[in-house]
Amino acid sequence: MRSGEAGADPEALRALYGRSDPWPAGPPAPGLRRACLCVEVDEADDVAAAEHWMLAHAGRLTCVRSTGCGCCVIGWDIEGPAAIIDTLPAALAAAFDGPSPAAAPRRAPVAWGRRLWNRCFRRG
Repeated sequence: MRSGEAGADPEALRALYGRSDPWPAGPPAPGLRRACLCVEVDEADDVAAAEHWMLAHAGRLTCVRSTGCGCCVIGWDIEGPAAIIDTLPAALAAAFDGPSPAAAPRRAPVAWGRRLWNRCFRRG
């Protein structure tokens, strides 16, 4: 965990980065919106802005899931009142109101491994 904002409460930041609410199925309820925040960790101003916004609004968000790896990017998938989501810094976020990105079908690991094997190892 890396804080881009000097003076931020370390316990609040720890709770924010550790928060992983269950993602609601289907579209958001009326009056709610969904968004993603994502920043590169080496952009201190962006990290500070994202952490500041998240700490200010985390208590009113209905769903927060930390999504970044922490080594190169930090991020959150969030859901909350539209009025709050609309205040997101435009440079740090993308709003979406459809189903969860996790709902998209993923390719089976076996198929991915087979493509990698064919591309990299069978050529020689």
